Amino acid sequence: MKKSLFLFSAIAVGILFPQGHHYAYLIRYLIMLILFCSLLDLKIDVKSALNPRLGTIIAMMMAIAGITAWVSNWVSPELALAAFMIAMAPTAAAAPVMTRFLDGRVDYVMSSVIVTNSFSAIALPLVLPLLNPNGHTSIDLTGLANTLTVILLPLGLTQLMQNYAPALVKALEPVRSTGFYFWMAAIYLSTAKATYFIEVESTYPWIVILEIASVSLLLCTFNFGLGRWLGGYDWGQEMGQSLGQKNTLFSIWVCLTFLTPAIALGPMFYVVFQNLYNSYLLARKPQLKSG
Repeated sequence: MKKSLFLFSAIAVGILFPQGHHYAYLIRYLIMLILFCSLLDLKIDVKSALNPRLGTIIAMMMAIAGITAWVSNWVSPELALAAFMIAMAPTAAAAPVMTRFLDGRVDYVMSSVIVTNSFSAIALPLVLPLLNPNGHTSIDLTGLANTLTVILLPLGLTQLMQNYAPALVKALEPVRSTGFYFWMAAIYLSTAKATYFIEVESTYPWIVILEIASVSLLLCTFNFGLGRWLGGYDWGQEMGQSLGQKNTLFSIWVCLTFLTPAIALGPMFYVVFQNLYNSYLLARKPQLKSG
């Protein structure tokens, strides 16, 4: 609950003091630090990584992204891109922590973090040029290299450290908690960037912003619900978090780097909705297995 309050405080500060938008370029490095802290003690379990349910998560991400983008495009290209970016967002690095709180299988959700983040880092730069309203269809290899670096560099570094410098990993354990503060800083910067865009640069009417918020809420509800339904009684908890709890910071960074701050509003609204839902799950934790 306290962490949720910190989250909403970071969003509020970003709205009230958007001057931090000048430093939005730091979001990329903050994401890498967040992943480094989160993956520091993560050992890749090949058996979990090959779990066929992870293939289902990837398939659902692509299906939901394609369908919602196609439907939303009837309203506007911006709404279609916002819906696509939300649906294609990978599993959040914080999802295993949430799963641990809910007494679920942490190893499966950790594998989902690795698999879905790697998939999104490769897929987004290849697909986005086809969806961009500007009509560019060439594959942006620079974008591919950038997104892969953000995800794979901290993953590769932590795995090398675990294999060849376990003493260093143990010595760095106290810094793992700093990932939360890096996350808060990134949330502030992304909110400040979006707020500045809306107040100063945007020519979009408020109805467009409301449409993006509505699609974000719909997708958040659908993702968590679909994940729990696909997982059934035995795997509902884990698949719900894997499909529903999104690495929105990665999507926000992609939007701010390759698209527009308006489209970044989609995953930003999703941050709020998914944390409200997770707070609700923690509040009714004793009922989850029986519900």
